[in-house]
Amino acid sequence: MTLPTSATNTAPVPLSMIAKQHRDGSVVLSTASDRIFKLNGVGALTWTILEQSEGDLSLAEVTEELLQQFEVINRDGEMHYEISRAQLLTDTTRFLNALVAAGLVEVLNDPHAGETYRITEGVCGTTTTTLAGASATHTTNALNVVTASAPSPQSEPRPRKWETLTAFGSLIAFDLLLRFRGFSALIRKVETWPTAEPHTTDPDLCRRVCAAVNRAQVYYPKKAMCLQHSAVVTCLLRRKAVPAEMVLAAQEFPPKAHAWVEVGNEVVNDKPTVREVYRTLRRI
Repeated sequence: MTLPTSATNTAPVPLSMIAKQHRDGSVVLSTASDRIFKLNGVGALTWTILEQSEGDLSLAEVTEELLQQFEVINRDGEMHYEISRAQLLTDTTRFLNALVAAGLVEVLNDPHAGETYRITEGVCGTTTTTLAGASATHTTNALNVVTASAPSPQSEPRPRKWETLTAFGSLIAFDLLLRFRGFSALIRKVETWPTAEPHTTDPDLCRRVCAAVNRAQVYYPKKAMCLQHSAVVTCLLRRKAVPAEMVLAAQEFPPKAHAWVEVGNEVVNDKPTVREVYRTLRRI
C-alpha cells in the first residue's frame, strides 16, 4: 500500500508506470518498528494509490482505483490483470488489514465515508522516489540487515587525532541512542541536527570527516552498522557547515536496508554505484 511522501512540486508519477517498474514488488520501511516489509507487485500498486491520494481513502475507493489501473495496464499490453470486482474487494480487504496489523497503515472512522485508510507517519517505501494477490509478508528487522560500507581508505586524507576522537565519541552516542531509544529516535536526532553557517560543500572537508569516522570505526569495539556510520558522518558534516543528507534506501530483492550520506547529490561515504543497487526510501 502507500508510503508518506515529502512535499514536492512535481506531478505524481502515473500509477501505470509505477506498476511496470514495481511489477516484482517494492519495499516499505517503518521507522517506528525498525522493520522492512516486502510487498508484491499488486501490493506496491495498492500502496502507491494510498501514497498519491490527497486524503484518506475508503476500501471501496481503493478497490475502484485498482480496477481502473488494471484497465489502463491491460490496454498497454505489457502486463495483464484479470480479476472480478468481488475477488479484488476481498483481496484488498485482507491486504489492508495486514498493513494495519503491521502498523504501516492507520484506520480512521469517517462519519460519512465510514472506515478510511491512510499511511502511518514515519513509513516510507521504494515507490516514493522511483517510478513505478497482495500480501505483506517477508518482514525483517531493518537494523540487522544494515551493515557498514565505505569507500576504500587508500585515497583518504589522514584525520587529526581530535577528529578521530570526536567521531569515536559520536559512534558511541548514536549506538546508545539506537539501543535505548530506538530507530525513530536516531532518525529524529539527525532530522533536527542543524547545519552551521555559512554553508560549504568543500570536497576535501567531506573526505576528512569521512576519514575520521572510518578511522574511529577501526578502533570501535563492535562493527558499526551503516546507519550509525552515516548518522555520524551527516551530523559531523553539518557541524562543519556542510549541508549533508542521510539517505535511507532498500534493495527490493532480497529485501535489505542500507544508508549512506550525500552532499550536493554526490555520495560521500560509499561507492557512487550504491544508488544503482538500492532504491531511495527517505532523505533526512
